[in-house]
Amino acid sequence: MLFRNYLILIVFLVAGYAKANEQVTLLTGIISSSNYHLITAPKTNRWQVQIQWMADEGSIVKEGDLVVVFDSGGIESQLEVNEEKLETDALELLKLEMDKGQAVLEADGALKLANIMVEKNRIEASVPDGEVSAYEKGKSVIEYEKALTTKIKAQENYKLKLEEQQVELNKKNIEILKLQEQITYQRSQLEKLSVKAKVTGPVTHAMHRWMPQKVAIGMNIQSSWEVLTVQAASTYQVSAWLHEIDAARIDLEKSSFVLTLDAYPEQSYTGKVISVSSQAEQKSQWSDSAYYRVELGFVEPLKQAIFPGMSVRVQLKHDDLALQPHANKVLPI
Repeated sequence: MLFRNYLILIVFLVAGYAKANEQVTLLTGIISSSNYHLITAPKTNRWQVQIQWMADEGSIVKEGDLVVVFDSGGIESQLEVNEEKLETDALELLKLEMDKGQAVLEADGALKLANIMVEKNRIEASVPDGEVSAYEKGKSVIEYEKALTTKIKAQENYKLKLEEQQVELNKKNIEILKLQEQITYQRSQLEKLSVKAKVTGPVTHAMHRWMPQKVAIGMNIQSSWEVLTVQAASTYQVSAWLHEIDAARIDLEKSSFVLTLDAYPEQSYTGKVISVSSQAEQKSQWSDSAYYRVELGFVEPLKQAIFPGMSVRVQLKHDDLALQPHANKVLPI
């Protein structure tokens, strides 16, 4: 009996010691998604682009839904003009092919006729002197020489018509090719100006880089600026930041996490580590220190409706023998 009581006392002492050495570091996190579609302002022929329309913040969009429309800045009208010109150029090319082809055929026919006349006059001019008069003989020789001259001119004309055909058709084809490339580029620009969601989830508008407000319809923004994010609801997680000193003394794999949404303080969930950034990042708006990004997942199914951007209190429970004064510091996101 005495031995049993002694064992119970030892168990309580060990449990109490473990409890005393378990420390809690509080972090502040936000709801995010591992699968998301970040939309940025596209590059155009201007240094700024205007937002003509965008999906309301907080609205749920489906994959393939239109979420942002940027001002085309005249690209659409230019595209229409180029498409009409392409049709005209195609007809002009067809007519040019027919005209130049006909000119080559005529030159080829003239050359063939010249060859026939040369052969005919050669035969007549080669008749022995005794069989025809000197007058007829001289006349045949002159006609033969004329036929040779005509043949040379016909050869030169045929060569010229072939070169003209090749040069004119190549020139027109190059013009059409450049126009087609321009049309392809303008169409791709129009596609970039009307952006569709790649995932299903809620819409979050981005903050303006220069003003303390979110981007909105009618604003002019520069290319590559963030406009909005669609985060897949099926992959919600918690993004938190761990101070570099805490990261050095805490073994996250042996720690436990309790996640409590500020919107639902009465409900807590068990968290698990999904990933930890390998490099610390400076957060000048918080302090001069560096922080590691920690992604946490929910172990239990969520019982409430949550949305990206919701704040989450993270209780990081861990064993810590070397207590630090900043251990219970709340790290803002």
